[in-house]
Amino acid sequence: MTRQKRDSPGTKGWSVLYRAVARHRGHVVLLALTSLVGAVLEAAFLVVITSIAMALVEGGTEVGPFLGRSVATGSALLLCAALLALRLAFNFASLGVSTRLTAEVTQSERRRLSHAYLGTTWAVQQAEPSGRLQELLTSFVTRVSGAITTLASAVTSLLSLLAFLATGFLVDSSSTAAVICALAVVGAVLVPIRRRVRRLATASASANLDFATKVSELGSLGIEMQAFGVQKRFAAAIDALTETATLRGRKVEFLTATMAPIYMAIAYAAILGGVWVLALTGFKDLSVIGAVMLLMLRSLSYGQQLAASLGSLAAAIPFLERVTATVATYTSAKATNGVEKPQAITPVAASDISFVYPNGRSALSGVSFLIEPGECVGIIGPSGAGKSTLAQLLLGLREPSAGLMTVDGVNMRDVDRSWWSSRVGFVAQDANLFTGTVAENIRFFRDGIDDEGLRAAARRANILADIEALPEGFATHLGERGDQLSGGQRQRLSIARALAGEPELLVLDEPTSALDGASEALIRETLADLRSRMTVVIIAHRISTLDICDRIMVIEGGRMTWMASPSSLRDQSDFYRRALAHAGML
Repeated sequence: MTRQKRDSPGTKGWSVLYRAVARHRGHVVLLALTSLVGAVLEAAFLVVITSIAMALVEGGTEVGPFLGRSVATGSALLLCAALLALRLAFNFASLGVSTRLTAEVTQSERRRLSHAYLGTTWAVQQAEPSGRLQELLTSFVTRVSGAITTLASAVTSLLSLLAFLATGFLVDSSSTAAVICALAVVGAVLVPIRRRVRRLATASASANLDFATKVSELGSLGIEMQAFGVQKRFAAAIDALTETATLRGRKVEFLTATMAPIYMAIAYAAILGGVWVLALTGFKDLSVIGAVMLLMLRSLSYGQQLAASLGSLAAAIPFLERVTATVATYTSAKATNGVEKPQAITPVAASDISFVYPNGRSALSGVSFLIEPGECVGIIGPSGAGKSTLAQLLLGLREPSAGLMTVDGVNMRDVDRSWWSSRVGFVAQDANLFTGTVAENIRFFRDGIDDEGLRAAARRANILADIEALPEGFATHLGERGDQLSGGQRQRLSIARALAGEPELLVLDEPTSALDGASEALIRETLADLRSRMTVVIIAHRISTLDICDRIMVIEGGRMTWMASPSSLRDQSDFYRRALAHAGML
């Protein structure tokens, strides 16, 4: 992701929070209404109960007047009980709306972010640091939902504060006006603090992402860490990352926490000023003084909650900005989907194609070839020659920077992706399995593959006997990422996964590079059987894997230097002869 896109207009400030809430405005409005009604009921309860207390002290039988009428003490007590019950009911209603709002925001943000990520191009997905999506979907979305919860609290506090101040005006306008002036001063004092919190929170958000990315990278190097005995250095690196992230987070928390005591100090001074005004004017109505004091003290608690909520929101906004900018980046790079459905999946042709990565590194230059139906083609070359990039181009995961790739004469970028992926199989160099059963790993989230199809794919991949030997056969749970299987079994299971979709074109990227001789022999047997059923492209370092190929393509320095039958390459390609010699086949 580029810095420009992360900081693009429309992804900054409180507008991000507004847009997050706007998708749930119905719940926000309902929350505001229940909060306001509840606050009015509470304010009315405090005024009435204060009048009852003053009447009892003075020996009176009536309280008020309220709205121009006095009320008997007994009736006023019943009114207080009713107001209290209604206040409790509205409290529960507000709580229900608030929790539902938070849950819906969490669900919608995770859905929005994950769908945007899964819908973007392979190039964008591959460029993302390890652990980035996990970090965004967990801690960052948690911060977003937390911000919405805080916003709900802020709305409740603000409306409650307004309700209490309005009630205070009805009881005594002069002292209430003094409190409002003090609150305005509080707001002005806290603005620069909130801005500072936002700046620190932005740095904290970046530190948290860096922490997750680096820890994920270090975690993937466990065996190397043990082998080289650098556990202490790993621990020191994680400690340094933890210290940076924790320090920045602590600064944010400290500044956020200072808002409450600052608010309380100024607000209490305002109440002191209001009482002073009443004393100077010689005001003697104890019921009014008592009601105003209760209302203002209760207003303080809501004002304090509001100040704390605004500080927390300022700390959360950078996380919302990052999520919003990330979704925008993913959406802007949405994977294209053509509409053409060629008559056949082959021939696949490349005409003078080149590919340059975003960082400027050239992977392929001026490559042209034609893969015929039913042909078995091998691709060899030194490491870094561009073989895996070519495989991604063949799979349609990337588009050439220059030149043209066609499928049965149709530009590959115009081909319908669903049509294409349903006819292409792929076996990666690393056999990536997920936590689940054998059947789930072979089926790989594809509908329409029945149990017989699973067995047929396993049989062709030479893994059926191994599966049947497992405790529960295809229903056997393989553990985390299939760790119950050997490397050869995992690779053959990956081949079964590719074959279960009945592909017409099968691309294998280094299928035997990490296998022993026995496992390689089984996979070579599988490949020899497949070449008569479909078009096969095999990328390999091991020359022995390619002895079944009709033709072999040699890629050197990003260019195709030869493409011919194995026998012809013996006379034409120096690289091929050297590879044969290294394999002891020359």
